[in-house]
Amino acid sequence: MINPAHLHLLLNHFPIIGTAISIFVLLTGILKKSDDVKKTAILILILTAFVTIPVYLTGDKAQEMIEGNYDDVEESYIDPHEDFALYSFIAMDIAGAIGLLSLLIYRKPKLLPNSFTYFILAVLLIVNGMMAYTANLGGKIHHPEIRKDKLPWESSVNTGQNNTEKKDKKERNDKDSEDD
Repeated sequence: MINPAHLHLLLNHFPIIGTAISIFVLLTGILKKSDDVKKTAILILILTAFVTIPVYLTGDKAQEMIEGNYDDVEESYIDPHEDFALYSFIAMDIAGAIGLLSLLIYRKPKLLPNSFTYFILAVLLIVNGMMAYTANLGGKIHHPEIRKDKLPWESSVNTGQNNTEKKDKKERNDKDSEDD
């Protein structure tokens, strides 16, 4: 049986990969001047937005399962990941709603205007960046190898300590206790 944490980990790649595929397909549609390919990109966006719902909804249960239960989990990254995930989730669902509305408005034989196509491309690039940043914060929860890599705006995020630093600190504290 798959628990919510496992489901969250299985699905959390879809928003990033789905928006990247949608961007690629949309660019292909722009270059080939194919309305059908552009609409396919929008359909991929809509499907990705739907998959993002269970990704977001399983996040709290995943948090409950890992908090306080694993030594290699850096809990100081959970709240920043959770906070930015909400913004990314909202952005993705707005993008999905715009995509759904556009497919209804621009049904055959109506063509997607170029200005709208470029607008969707810009939205996709922003949402993809937001999803990638959310994933980066989520990865730092359980992957010490990426915790030291900080983006310029992350200076206020607690980077935590790796296991060696924790061990050294514990040994110093134990030694200080013996000296007393």
